[in-house]
Amino acid sequence: MNLDLPEPEWIGLLRAERAKGKSVSQIARETGMARPSVSMLLSGTYPAQSLDLCTARHAARVVQIYQDRVLCPHLRTAIAKAACRAHAEAPMSTSHPDKLSHWRACRACAVNPIAHEVLK
Repeated sequence: MNLDLPEPEWIGLLRAERAKGKSVSQIARETGMARPSVSMLLSGTYPAQSLDLCTARHAARVVQIYQDRVLCPHLRTAIAKAACRAHAEAPMSTSHPDKLSHWRACRACAVNPIAHEVLK
């Protein structure tokens, strides 16, 4: 059964680096991933049941390295670092359910820039 699901954004970034002429080994070194994993991701043969785990481990780093952006777990897309900071600094919204949901997600987010500043 081929469901033709959309490709995650971070895998597209790996493909773009490969298209620029980088080797699979070079991409693997830059991202800290295993070379066979990068090869399977690029060829589309990575096991689907493991893709969520791979995404959790490597997607944020790939986006940070190749786009200098932050992978927002709530929005499930890459956003500019300034946008991430703006979401983190925004006051709680009680009039808009989507904004409230994002505000709550920011408070518990591992990439929240405000939380990292407090820890330093």
